[in-house]
Amino acid sequence: MRSFLERISSRKFLVALAVQVAAVAALFWPNQQQQFNDAAVRISALAIMLLAALGYGQIESKTDASAANGDQSPSSGT
Repeated sequence: MRSFLERISSRKFLVALAVQVAAVAALFWPNQQQQFNDAAVRISALAIMLLAALGYGQIESKTDASAANGDQSPSSGT
């Protein structure tokens, strides 16, 4: 079972959250709907870029650590 932190840090959840926030804001300020939608897209894109960069860094650090330990597993790339 995944931890709570893993669940709320998923890209799908963050995109859904940004869209929900924009939808609620559009309900209260309908004349600003397009600006809220644009902001939700930008926030989602930034969140995905950040999570992708962090994920890449984690993968690289695990690969480097396994190479330093002398692991010869297929996932280490050797």
